[in-house]
Amino acid sequence: MPFTRIALPAGTSAAFQQQLSTILQQTLVAEFDVPPDDCFQLLDEHAPAQRVFDRHYQGGPRSDGFIWFSITAGRPRSTQQKQRFYRRLAERLAHELAVRPQDVMVTLSFTQPEDWSFASGEMFSWPPA
Repeated sequence: MPFTRIALPAGTSAAFQQQLSTILQQTLVAEFDVPPDDCFQLLDEHAPAQRVFDRHYQGGPRSDGFIWFSITAGRPRSTQQKQRFYRRLAERLAHELAVRPQDVMVTLSFTQPEDWSFASGEMFSWPPA
């Protein structure tokens, strides 16, 4: 049950955003054990003045095409799953959208099932009713 906010540079095309969303979801399904229909994403575009980031910290050099994926998930994943997910996402973005791997940043946060309400004021429970 991940929820992802994707911070993009202003001016990215709708086609780019759609393909990026698809790549992310397919990679979550393949590498992060996410059900195919569990897709919740917000894509945010930001003007250059609203995007403050170090171009060299822990990687880089980052370009103006820098993209940040901030993912909140409901259950922890193994270190191996995380590493496979990071690598595969960067590889696919590079091959399918020409996004430089140095421009892909991912942060993960994990929560408990009771921290989610998908609808109707009901607390999430597993398995779903």
